[in-house]
Amino acid sequence: MIVQTDSQLAALCAELQHVPALFLDTEFVSESRYYPDLGTIQVGGGGQIALIDPLSITDFSPFFALLVDPNIIKVFHAAVQDLAIFYRMLGQPVTPVFDTQVANALLGHDEQISFANLVERVTGEHLQKAHSFTDWLRRPLTPGQVEYALDDVRYLIPVYEALVRELQQHDRVEWAREEFRRFEDESRLAPADPQELYLRLRGVDRLSGKTLAMLRALVAWREETARARNLPTGRIARDEVLMELARRPRQRAKELREIRGMLPQQVEQFGEAIITVLSRGALEPCPGIKRTPSLPTSLEPTVDFLALCLRSLAGAKAISPGVVATRGDLAALIQAGDQADVPLMRGWRRRVIGEDLLATLQGRATARIIPGSRQVHLDWHDVPAAN
Repeated sequence: MIVQTDSQLAALCAELQHVPALFLDTEFVSESRYYPDLGTIQVGGGGQIALIDPLSITDFSPFFALLVDPNIIKVFHAAVQDLAIFYRMLGQPVTPVFDTQVANALLGHDEQISFANLVERVTGEHLQKAHSFTDWLRRPLTPGQVEYALDDVRYLIPVYEALVRELQQHDRVEWAREEFRRFEDESRLAPADPQELYLRLRGVDRLSGKTLAMLRALVAWREETARARNLPTGRIARDEVLMELARRPRQRAKELREIRGMLPQQVEQFGEAIITVLSRGALEPCPGIKRTPSLPTSLEPTVDFLALCLRSLAGAKAISPGVVATRGDLAALIQAGDQADVPLMRGWRRRVIGEDLLATLQGRATARIIPGSRQVHLDWHDVPAAN
């Protein structure tokens, strides 16, 4: 079914308003844009699947009501981009959410598994991906495009049902709910504050004073310009260019041409604005950065040992270790112990793995290789007496 009018959408949503779960996917075009342009919305539930043509619909309110209905679970695969698109349309988060990629990782499988590979793992079916890079804004859609898009919700249904059974069998339903709640956190979906984005640039922790103030001004200006013109930020100026300008500011627009990575058309379009922003940034208060003390080199082997313990513990409990903690989380644990502000020290992660890693820091774990299998095994014992 292809839904192309407001009345068709209202009728479809009326049929779906009592389903327990809604299966959703989108196709969009993001190249050369700041905001992706939505091409299709695929929806399934109640024994039917449909493709909604957002280029033809003017009243989405019946569909939006389903997206925020607390009694209907919204099922996605790799939900982040879809949820960001819907947040921009709705102005509020979709809730509640179930992400099949996350659920798969909680069961010890590949953390970043593609939908096609997950379908094959669960159902044995092999999906054709011939239309992965098609133009979803061109009309009319071909029959091949429509079937390709609908397959993403057609097969999402059995994948979801299988994963729910697996989560129940392994007593991990609450883990999944805890993970999915982060998708409903508005602070993760709302556009970032342009004044804070400079903190994400590589090497920012090595800057200070006026250099930092100018970088903050440049990055904020670039972000605001990109949003206003619907352009990727890299089309305005690359990160490396902004870092160079903050370190060695230029006085005239024509001087920007000497910067490697600054294209002539960028100088022509944005040169005068960049010089103005640099001048303004130099007069702004110097921002401070909360700098986390770097881990001493002597403790790098401790991170290695914790990573080994993490893999061993996660393997024994059939969890993907990357879902539990990153190397940065382990470094934070070494520095701050149970006060570390990382996911590892919260919720199910702490209960299942984190407490054991804290015990490891107290000297309660040793690792050995089992000769027959050559696998690593952890032995647990009382804390040794201090010398």
